[in-house]
Amino acid sequence: MKEKPTEKQLFDALISQTAYGIWVSLGKLQNPVSGETSVDLDQASIQIDMLDMINNKMHASLTEEEREYIDKVLAESKMNFLEVEKSKAGKEDSSEDTKEETEA
Repeated sequence: MKEKPTEKQLFDALISQTAYGIWVSLGKLQNPVSGETSVDLDQASIQIDMLDMINNKMHASLTEEEREYIDKVLAESKMNFLEVEKSKAGKEDSSEDTKEETEA
């Protein structure tokens, strides 16, 4: 019979799965179902907020290693979110400028 995963393994898997979902939503990794990359800032934001909530609720009971891990994943996720958001906003502004020039 196969042994059950430890709490540490379950914690690591939960954080890793959430991080993976964030990277897919930010268009950094291919969607495993469609095989395509696309940006969904709303979904990425929800996943980051969920990870942040887990961190806030569990922070006091986590080991130092677990705290560092979740803090690192959150920091990287938030930084990448802002980069993608800024890039997407720049592309939208650029396409609006092109549309205005075409109409003029």
